[in-house]
Amino acid sequence: MRTPTLLSMIALGVAAAAAGAGCGSKKASPPARGAPAEPPATPISALEIRRVTADLSTPDPTAAYWRDVPRGQVTLLAQPMVTPRPEVTTTEQLTVAAVHNATHVAIRLRWTDAERSEAGRLGELSDAVAVQFPVGSVSDTPPFMGGPSLPVHIFHWRAQYQRDAEHGKPEMTDLYPHMSVDMYPMDFKEAKGGSPEDKETFSPGRATGNPQSYPKSGVDEIIAEGFATSAVQEGHSSAARGVWENGAWTVVITRPLVIEGGSTLAVGGDTGVAFAVWQGGKGEVGSRKSVMMSWLPAKVL
Repeated sequence: MRTPTLLSMIALGVAAAAAGAGCGSKKASPPARGAPAEPPATPISALEIRRVTADLSTPDPTAAYWRDVPRGQVTLLAQPMVTPRPEVTTTEQLTVAAVHNATHVAIRLRWTDAERSEAGRLGELSDAVAVQFPVGSVSDTPPFMGGPSLPVHIFHWRAQYQRDAEHGKPEMTDLYPHMSVDMYPMDFKEAKGGSPEDKETFSPGRATGNPQSYPKSGVDEIIAEGFATSAVQEGHSSAARGVWENGAWTVVITRPLVIEGGSTLAVGGDTGVAFAVWQGGKGEVGSRKSVMMSWLPAKVL
């Protein structure tokens, strides 16, 4: 029996590799980088808000009770009615789960987003998500931000707000470390000094009392009666917390069942809910967003 030569061994190896490729026994490709870790949810036509005994006043996207709560998938479309409109639907699917403890409701929202966007410099926009409830009858209230005398109650979380609440609102010198002394002199890195009152002269939004110019806790409460009527509420008792991981955001928004001057949810009662998602890294802000085109029926069990 002859000992195989090196060349013959190489030839046999090449032939075996070719045979393996021909029979279709390819090694499975690894999952795409940034793919969501959770399995996909099934589509739903209604949202069941189930009861738990946990404290829901503090939002927690990774709380143990979420493991036993059914998740459902809803479809979003690029906002089609108001200009400027997005050119494509950047967020097609949103996974939703909800619970209550007889005093508070917590809604867990999850969507794929390849990059974490928290705004900051000019031209940089924030990832965001919003949950909307009718203030009155869901059958009478338009799902597109309500209508005249038919208000909606919106809970709007932004990654930017959460970043500011956790790490402090960035100073001009943080965003533009090489800025010139002729801009915002009270913040210039080599011109120390200046009182808070002095700085206010360079912030007209705060000087005029614009609620969007002040630090946020992570979520805004908004009352609207149609497009371009959003009014941010000064005081509220809602909260939100988001985690970006594996190429996806998971955000929990909590609110009391009953909010005076806003929407009310009753145990055993029916309502409707709608959602919107903004991907800041894709240039989405304002009317450029992915939205639901109708109310999703919801029941507080």
